[in-house]
Amino acid sequence: MSSVTEVAVPTSDFDGNAPVNGSRCMASTCSPGSPESLYWRRLGRRYELLGLASWIVATVAVVVFVAVLIAARSLLAPAVLLVPLACGMVLAGRWCDRNSRDAWDFAFWSLHAEVRQ
Repeated sequence: MSSVTEVAVPTSDFDGNAPVNGSRCMASTCSPGSPESLYWRRLGRRYELLGLASWIVATVAVVVFVAVLIAARSLLAPAVLLVPLACGMVLAGRWCDRNSRDAWDFAFWSLHAEVRQ
């Protein structure tokens, strides 16, 4: 389960009334004065950048591995370590992409909930 979906977010009732405490921001790093939608948009952007970085690292690892495979067969043993690195970075990139989409969905939902109030 992604870490974004594990954060408890209060919901309003069907009439659009806010929760009793008056604050819609329940995430642990969200300050009480900032809107919840802004928190989720920032989190979504962070996940996008982290996912992009992991995809770049995976691409570089594959390119270096193929270059070693073609040019210097004597370095093949250390270059084999790049394969698990590339696989791990691809998995991390997919995880970040999924969390980014979830964060943007929460941002849209919370913005819609803020407009209704």
